[in-house]
Amino acid sequence: MTPAGRGPVAPVIRLGPVLYSLARARRLERASPERLAEEQRRLLVRLLRHARAQVPRYRALITAETADAFRGPEDLPALPTLDRIELQTRAPEELLATGFTTANTKAGTTSGSTGVPVTIHNSERDLGYLRASYLSDMLSSGLRPWDRMAYFRVQPFLRHPLERFGLLRTFHIDTSGTLDEQVEAFLAARPTFLVGFPHVIASVVEELERRGIRYRGAHTVQFGGERLTPTARARVLGHLGARGHEVYASVEVFTIARSCRRGALHLRSADVVVELEQEDGTAVLADGSREAEGEILVTRLRSEAMPLIRYRLGDRVTVGPDTCGCGVRTPIVLAVQGRSEDRLRGLDGRDFHADFLTCVVKDFREVSRMQLIQEQPGRLAVSVVLADRADAPVTGRIEAALRKAVPGFEVTVGAVDAIAPERNGKVKLVKVIRSAEPADTP
Repeated sequence: MTPAGRGPVAPVIRLGPVLYSLARARRLERASPERLAEEQRRLLVRLLRHARAQVPRYRALITAETADAFRGPEDLPALPTLDRIELQTRAPEELLATGFTTANTKAGTTSGSTGVPVTIHNSERDLGYLRASYLSDMLSSGLRPWDRMAYFRVQPFLRHPLERFGLLRTFHIDTSGTLDEQVEAFLAARPTFLVGFPHVIASVVEELERRGIRYRGAHTVQFGGERLTPTARARVLGHLGARGHEVYASVEVFTIARSCRRGALHLRSADVVVELEQEDGTAVLADGSREAEGEILVTRLRSEAMPLIRYRLGDRVTVGPDTCGCGVRTPIVLAVQGRSEDRLRGLDGRDFHADFLTCVVKDFREVSRMQLIQEQPGRLAVSVVLADRADAPVTGRIEAALRKAVPGFEVTVGAVDAIAPERNGKVKLVKVIRSAEPADTP
């Protein structure tokens, strides 16, 4: 963490920091678990001491004795967690390292899918690592230098100098525009590699089908940011004749996990440390020694301007041992089960996670999209978009399956033509509106 990285952020992408970070990431791609553990420990100790020495908020939270005694991931439970509320309410000056300001860093704002959008500040060195991480994700998913990449997102992005030579050309599909505008931008771009929210890409594909257009120019789709039903995913890939890859990432901590050629979602253990917080408040390291489930706490190992240690991302995940055999030797994310906030409430006032109910609905191949909505405890309304030629009585079968899963709940299932995304472009699988008191029991 030297002062060399504390200059202003460049208005264009600088290839030097990106290529340096990319080469380093690729070298660690297939490292042994022992080598990865050694690298993780080294970076974590360095990060902790940098944060304690340079960041006002961490100086207040972590004593000098704790920082001196810190030896690695096993010592993380002694440190406090960091959540969105604190990031949103603290002044940037409290969270930025010495020498960094809002003027010499680049801000990135989350989509606000939890209702608490936060802004992260990155230095030029941080951005080099970020861009290298995303480029590494795409290269591992099959990106070729001559590909035309379509990014489905709201905000545009900086250009890079290789585009003038026809390499890694990028095209922005503005997801804040109308569906017609997105389709026209997509067709004009003629992309061969797609990156974006699954539901947005699925909507474009469905509109192409409605127009009778069969687009076969894409060879890969990299999904990220939300979950898609198996039926909708198969429809997208089938229409395009493309392969599908998954990336689990966030604005705050960059890439957490990426799918391999066999489809397993491997943790990026050289870039992040992942813990899983249990219901009793204890946390276990997601080191692959055993299968574990809980709310994810992420520490981004390379973070110069605004370190995030034990950051509460808001997701519930399950992580297990590496049983893949693809050559990547890191633990596997078995399931991203949804937001930790996505809890339904029963008539007795108790909350419970809804991921097992989304799995009930997913088991019906006729379902292309879905959304579970609760406005009152003990009641559940489910909207489903049915695949082509699905029979209408399937909604009754879904309703019966859900009632069996949550006895005593009042459940209604209705077929709809579409499910509207939130303002950030994502579709919430579980939408809970806490505006009503528990319904009266019969």
